[in-house]
Amino acid sequence: MNIRKNILLGLLLLALPMFGKNQYTDALELTVVGKFLPTAHPWDRMDPVEGMTKGELKQARQCSGLAVAFRTDSRGIGVRVVWRQAGTGGNIGLISLRGFDLYIKQDGRWLWAGNGYPQKDDTPGVPHEVMFLKDCIEGVKECLVYLPTYSEIDSLEIVTDASSLIEPAPYPFKGRIAVFGSSYTQGSGAGRCAMIWTSQLARATGYNFINLGFSGNCKLQPYFAEALAKAEDVDAYLFDGFSNPNATLIRERLEPFIRIFKEKRPGVPLIFLQTLHREKRNFSTGTENFEKAKQEAADEMMKQMVEKYEDVYWITTTNATSPLHETTADGSHPDAYGYTLWMESVRDPVVEILSKYKL
Repeated sequence: MNIRKNILLGLLLLALPMFGKNQYTDALELTVVGKFLPTAHPWDRMDPVEGMTKGELKQARQCSGLAVAFRTDSRGIGVRVVWRQAGTGGNIGLISLRGFDLYIKQDGRWLWAGNGYPQKDDTPGVPHEVMFLKDCIEGVKECLVYLPTYSEIDSLEIVTDASSLIEPAPYPFKGRIAVFGSSYTQGSGAGRCAMIWTSQLARATGYNFINLGFSGNCKLQPYFAEALAKAEDVDAYLFDGFSNPNATLIRERLEPFIRIFKEKRPGVPLIFLQTLHREKRNFSTGTENFEKAKQEAADEMMKQMVEKYEDVYWITTTNATSPLHETTADGSHPDAYGYTLWMESVRDPVVEILSKYKL
């Protein structure tokens, strides 16, 4: 009887050869999605630029909008991450701040497949592992793992079953559209890191929207314009540029900001979005007056810029509010569904402009 039990146990172990065994693949050996320019540290979004504040330098190191694309036949899929600094924040859940989202392509569409964040510890310099799936469907799958919105990564590995196939996937999106923006663009308030509006827009349109959101610090600064204009392989620029500056700054800085691009990147489309309606305006006269003045200044100036310069566009349809006005995370930022509404509100006009340039 014992011999029979041992035989049955051996057969069971043979049938489950991957149980408890993993392989670790450096994510840099796969397809990194969403990089603007090469950086000294591979998981930063931008290298330091002269003029950046301490806060902007920190945000440049945060990896919002970056993703890793690969193909695998593994049934277990996860990540092992070493933090430089794991994110913290009052209005953002940990799945967005320091979590990862797994998407798998099915019938030509990116479909959410799993997510998670290391829960036991957030100590920098120590490997932290989290599995999204342990029983994924069989067969080779095209995968996309989104990185956190407000964390700094030192190193990242994709975890799969031992001896499974894992290889770089083709780049999943076309073109290179750099998106400079506020905390809305970086993803504050989004419930998951893949729900920032730029990532949603990429999945919905197939275009490659490169996230350069700088929470609270997107104020039409000339040093940002200089840095953005250096990337010669950018096909278009999209700006969530009126969410942070006040009306005075908008009037002072907008045209000089545009001129830098016109001088360095003539013929490249510059697409500006009106900022959204913040729900905190609903019953606050001070907020209402401030936001109204800001939106009016943006509309006034952009109408002038569209008339004065070629390849400059003004989209006023930005909307992250449902008819019930229940899509805000904190009165200023949308929640995940609010970002879906934002994406849908600008999708058609953005695609229409990009198609003019055969992108």
